[in-house]
Order: sequence, then structure tokens, then C-alpha cells
Amino acid sequence: MIIVYQSLESTGKKEDSLGTALMGNSFKHGAQSNVGEIYPLDNNQTLTFQTPVYDLVAKKMTFPSSTIQFATQVESKALSSRYDKERKEPGEGKALLLSFMKGVIDTITKSVMNRTRSKGELPSVRLPGIIVLGEAFTTDLLKDLGVSSVGGYRVVTGMNPTGDSRHRFTVLLREDLNLRDSDIEMFPYTLTSNDNKDEQARCVILRVMGWLMAFVHTPNAICKDSTRVIKYLANNAKNVTTKEKLDLVMGDTNQPTSDFVKSTLKNQLGGEDWVSSVLDDKQELVGFGGHNVFSISGTNSTFKTHFDIACTPHMTAVVRDGKVFGFDEDDSKANPAFVFHGLTDKFTELEGKAYAYSDHNGVIVEVLRQKSVYAQRERKRKEERCSDCRRPLTALDQLAGRHLTCRYAPLALRWNPPDGEDDDGEAPERQFKKRKPEPPPDNGLGNG
Repeated sequence: MIIVYQSLESTGKKEDSLGTALMGNSFKHGAQSNVGEIYPLDNNQTLTFQTPVYDLVAKKMTFPSSTIQFATQVESKALSSRYDKERKEPGEGKALLLSFMKGVIDTITKSVMNRTRSKGELPSVRLPGIIVLGEAFTTDLLKDLGVSSVGGYRVVTGMNPTGDSRHRFTVLLREDLNLRDSDIEMFPYTLTSNDNKDEQARCVILRVMGWLMAFVHTPNAICKDSTRVIKYLANNAKNVTTKEKLDLVMGDTNQPTSDFVKSTLKNQLGGEDWVSSVLDDKQELVGFGGHNVFSISGTNSTFKTHFDIACTPHMTAVVRDGKVFGFDEDDSKANPAFVFHGLTDKFTELEGKAYAYSDHNGVIVEVLRQKSVYAQRERKRKEERCSDCRRPLTALDQLAGRHLTCRYAPLALRWNPPDGEDDDGEAPERQFKKRKPEPPPDNGLGNG
């Protein structure tokens, strides 16, 4: 399963609306002004890029060129101002917000398809199963956007712990995803309180395929203090499991250096050495439309700081430049838990131009397997079936050792004589079967 964490906006507004993601601030518009640092634009802010298209006649991939013009910082601010004005009128603003959110999901999914695309004559592509949006909150897409799903994803939970949009979360699940009960477990948090700050701040906790994951927006007041960061993560783990252990930390860490979270978590929260998605102080950014790859040195609006990362104490594969790092591929006992696939883009096409929808790049992580303890439980659950009819055993059945209502073989019970009576050690084995009613004994009076 592929999971993406993507931060949106940091407006700081108290409004309980998904629309805060489009109201804008200097950070997002800063990303717009810094676009030339990552994309080779011409004087008209135009980028030419290649789009992979499979030619059915030639039976091979082709790469026709496309062009897109990037909006300026002034145009970006004007778009936010326009939405801010339209949203105040009843029913207005939803169309623009819907278009914006469709663009966000479109860029995230294209980024993932590009990063996880298999190589070959006809490459296959995959979509993220779960998207966690940071700094955005909704539990009702119909209310906010007028639709029940956006881009093929529906809301499964949302969190607004402080009322401040900088520390909100929304969890989206792909509509056509077939999940077992053991694949994902959510721990909703519905209370909004001013007490949820700093070390006590709440984040999204999910258990995905048995792995306990924290999706974070580490508060700025504690992000540089190792002790307080550990306390923040430990509190969130303990709030849902009573234990201070985590398998994956993912999201906007606001870390001051690229190795801060990795070194802070060493020998903490149930792990020894933690592995970061930052490799050789670089991550990769997917080009516009999800089709080109650029190496960058940061995930924030200036591309200089690694705020958005994934970190785990488990064996992990890191993909970079089409190569796998992180473990010895020749080791027959290697069993990585995750793949760090790099980053999403932060620009999407809106009204004919490319706009930054966030001041941060998103992080793409693939879960390769079930956590062993949960896999064992699942295997044990499958084994707990009647040996005769193969139907699941209830708790009472398990105590008896057999299916109490099995239609193929009746339950055999051993008779124990009451205290004080002789027992020759050969107590009869009796079977309970469905019997026909027996006629009453003849008492000699002719009545049955």
C-alpha cells in the first residue's frame, strides 16, 4: 500500500473549513516566486516537459512534449484574494475550491504514478491508497466542495485539535481500495481544545497493515528541542496504544537540519537506529505533471530545508535515480518493511497555469508487508476454523475445541459421573444428535 503525506497551507485561520487551504499566505506565494530554482523556465515563465504516452500501434512508450506557463507570485496572491472574497457569499467559492482540490489530488497521484512506475515495455502505474493532508480539515466534502469524493478519494476522518488551521489533518482513502479489517485502523480525535499545543499537540495516528504511524506537523515551538519532540511523539503513541512506540514518523517535522529527527529518535520510541528518507542530504522532486525528476536539497518553499520526511527504525529501501539503497539486496534474509519513494510535486494546473498549492513537497512511502505480529494473528485467525465444516469458530467453540453447531459432525462430550458414584474409568462418550420424537411409554391403559 502506498501512503502520501502532503501539507497544504499555513494560514493560521480559526475557520472550520477546508477553504483555508486556498486563502493563501506568503509561504505558498514564496514557493511560486522560487519556481525558477527548480524548473528551467524561459522568459515567459513557460516550461516544456515530456509526457509519457503508450503508442498502441508501435507498442512502445513515447514522450511527446507539452508546455505549461507558471503563474507569477502576483497572480498567485490574486487567486487567493479572489477565493477569499467569493467564499463569503452563500454558495460562492465552492467551484474554485473544488478545482483547486482536484488539482492537488491530480498532482499527488501523478507524482506517485511516476515514482512507483515499473520499468518495461508497458509500464504499470499505481495510485496511493491513503493520502493524509496536513494543515487542512474537513469531515464533510459535500458541505465544503458539493461532492462526496474528489479525484477518486473520500474522507474517512479529520482532525482539528486546536482550531488553528496549521495543525489540522484530513485522511483520504481511495474509493476503489479493497481493505481488510486488519489493513487500516484509525484513532479519531474530535475534541478541539487550546490545550493541544507543543508537547501535548495531537497528530494523526493510523495503524496500517499492523504498523503504527504518526503523521505529524511538529509545532514550531518545539521542533528544535530533541527532548520535547520525543515527548510530543511519545504522547501521541501513548494516547492510542498506552505504549510509547512507533513504527513510522511521517510529515512536516520542521526539523532544523536534515538529520535532526533521525538522530533525535535514536534508541527512542521502540527503535534503535532510525532511517530517514533524506539520502545524502538530498531528496528528489517530481517534475510538473509527474513526469520529470529533479534532485533538490530541500522540501520547503525555498528548496533548502528538509522539513517533510519519513523516518522509521525498520529495514527500509530508499529509491533514488532508479536504484535501491538502504539494505543489501543479496542478503537472503533481508525483509524491508517500507520503500521511501521520494517526494510529490507542489504545483498543479489551475485555470490554464501552474500554481503552487503548498509551500511543501509531500512524502511518498510504500508499505511492503504486514507487520509480523499482525500477520501471525491473521494466520491464527484463519486457522481457528472447524476442522469439519471449515466455518469460523466462535469464542465458545474455541473453548470446546470444536464447532458446537457443526452440521457435518456432532459435538462429542465425555460424561463424568456425579460425586460419590462409582466410575469404572470407562465413561461413555455421548453424542448430541437431532433425534425424532419418541412415542411415550405404554402404561397398560392404552393411552400413549
